[in-house]
Amino acid sequence: MSGTNLALQTSDGVTLRYDDEGEGRPVVFASGFQAQSAYFVWQRDALVQAGYRVVRYDHRCHGRSDIPEHGQRMSRLALDLGELLSALDLHDVVLVGHSMGVNVSLAHFSIAPNPWERITAFVAVDQSPKIVNDDDWQWGIRGITEQNVFDAAHFRFEWFDNGREPAMPDNVKELIDSIEPSWETFPFDKVRRLLIDHMVSDWRDVVPRIAVPTLVITGRHTPFYELEGMRWFADSVPDGRLSIFEQSGHDPYLNEYAEFNAQLLEFIAEH
Repeated sequence: MSGTNLALQTSDGVTLRYDDEGEGRPVVFASGFQAQSAYFVWQRDALVQAGYRVVRYDHRCHGRSDIPEHGQRMSRLALDLGELLSALDLHDVVLVGHSMGVNVSLAHFSIAPNPWERITAFVAVDQSPKIVNDDDWQWGIRGITEQNVFDAAHFRFEWFDNGREPAMPDNVKELIDSIEPSWETFPFDKVRRLLIDHMVSDWRDVVPRIAVPTLVITGRHTPFYELEGMRWFADSVPDGRLSIFEQSGHDPYLNEYAEFNAQLLEFIAEH
């Protein structure tokens, strides 16, 4: 059933809210930590107009979905994604993940019996498969180490350089500012365990096993990651490539949504 603000009951009793609009090959969007499906409105408009079916869903504790005490871990969010794909019986899916949504996707690839039965292309937007830096990995979030990761998850110090982030277009900023919960009202107390699990997880072993064409996207001015790490991601996927958005930071799909949509449409058409 197509429509907006639809409900999916997960196997552990949580209601996830999603929008299912358009017809044709399905494109599923998985948003980042604290972000919401509503942020993908410009992608929805472009893809539906181009003849695609767009599914945007809110993770548990995000957007319109339930805020349960349980299931605050990446593996459960990966199951949520799998249950959504199964409930809607989606095939030939283009999966688009942004930030934490990338690692939710990698977690799904890791635990699903055969993720490629449904997913045939993947887009990963500005996310390292390992956030914590150590002696063997220096391409996580700048400044986060094994010693301070729990302090980072509690925001006891500033681990993101917002000075690097370009200003969003006025119409984008107006939309983001109008969506609740905002950063100030987001239920961090409920979602702290998820953020910690996200930060300490390591999905690097999954990346070389991605069996579908993959487009890795980053912004030249991302406040989080080094470009070399994004190159590693794209080069480690058997059929991967990298696109750098010169006027964007962490959110190329917002800062440069017209160019992002053009590249997304081209990638989908090629695969």
